[in-house]
Amino acid sequence: MSRSPRPSFHVRLPPELKARLEAVRGGKSLNREVVDRLERSFGEDLASQFGNVIAAYLAPLDDEDRAKVVDLASELAAILMAKPRKRAP
Repeated sequence: MSRSPRPSFHVRLPPELKARLEAVRGGKSLNREVVDRLERSFGEDLASQFGNVIAAYLAPLDDEDRAKVVDLASELAAILMAKPRKRAP
């Protein structure tokens, strides 16, 4: 049984971006690194992931303490969103 070929998609990357991807690929092919990153981009957003992680810790808290944690998490998110992201070297 023959396998159908995977579709090919050619993309032009700025040299700086290509160098950054190659630097972090960890033994994977550049293609695999790009595919992995694209697949993750369609996954659950970071806020939902964070919510899922802390949900177990919030459950045993009373309403007042839970509200405090949510307020602190909101402040943290606001700080992180306000700061420009630094580029990796």
